[in-house]
Amino acid sequence: MNESNGDDHLKSSVIGEISRLATPSAVPELLDFVATIEREEGFSPERREEIGTALKEALQVVVTRAYGEKGGEVKIACKHDAWGKLAIVIVDSGAPINILLSDAVLPGGELLGDVSLRDSARLIKKMIDNVEYKRVDNENTLSFFVSGELRTR
Repeated sequence: MNESNGDDHLKSSVIGEISRLATPSAVPELLDFVATIEREEGFSPERREEIGTALKEALQVVVTRAYGEKGGEVKIACKHDAWGKLAIVIVDSGAPINILLSDAVLPGGELLGDVSLRDSARLIKKMIDNVEYKRVDNENTLSFFVSGELRTR
């Protein structure tokens, strides 16, 4: 992961990193990795569950849509951002797919993404404090910035 991309809010020390093949069988291990860091950071079980739900949605999109049958690798890095939030950064080199635009409404009322992507986008936006997507050097980067406060009270 390149931290010299000019995004000051992404510059921080890495707490932990993991890289696995982007397969359905790898998703539980990736979720456990992040949950362990959240636990060490003092996140409540309820907040870890919220974040885990959103992360699972994002990873399923990477596995099924960004890579599909092609396969590839997914990397997750956890770090503190400049504002003290936990940043969970998911990077893959699959097909470009900005899940955050999936629930966008185009002029004329047409929805941009299909139903499953729209549902995933809405769920992620509900559970995560701030979410960012970018595509640089043929890599998708989806960043979750989370605090310990519950989002679905």
